[in-house]
Amino acid sequence: MGDDVDGEVTGIVDFGLFLKIEEGLEGLVHISEMDWSLVENPRLLFKVNEKLKARIIEIKDGKISLSIKALKDNPWKDADKKYSKDQKVDAVIIKYNKHGALASIEEGVAGLVHVSEFGTDDKLRATLELGKKYPFTITLFDPKEQKMALTYGEGK
Repeated sequence: MGDDVDGEVTGIVDFGLFLKIEEGLEGLVHISEMDWSLVENPRLLFKVNEKLKARIIEIKDGKISLSIKALKDNPWKDADKKYSKDQKVDAVIIKYNKHGALASIEEGVAGLVHVSEFGTDDKLRATLELGKKYPFTITLFDPKEQKMALTYGEGK
């Protein structure tokens, strides 16, 4: 546990990738452990036979769990030096979910714009397009918990 290993990608699935550490020994890098920013399709980031470094984060029931993002600095670590509640920011819409839209203010630091602000999911999606940047005000900012909420527009 905690050891860094070199490996070769042997397979890529929707939920992660398999990394051969040595002959007969493979581990899984879950999609949530690939990067600090949102990964929706591992096949766009990695290729079979690609050589990668990863960190062993768990060994349980004979299965090895690996992390690539553990080798990178957590962007939330210094976020409190740059951002705070009530701050106006520009953010890019990176994903829709059942609660609203995820908006990213920098690589790996994203928060929720709640659907209730728009009344319906259709109105939210009509107003906030994926991949576009919009003005927001941070209404909740908790870098320790890696949580942020945003409200659309310039604020009051």
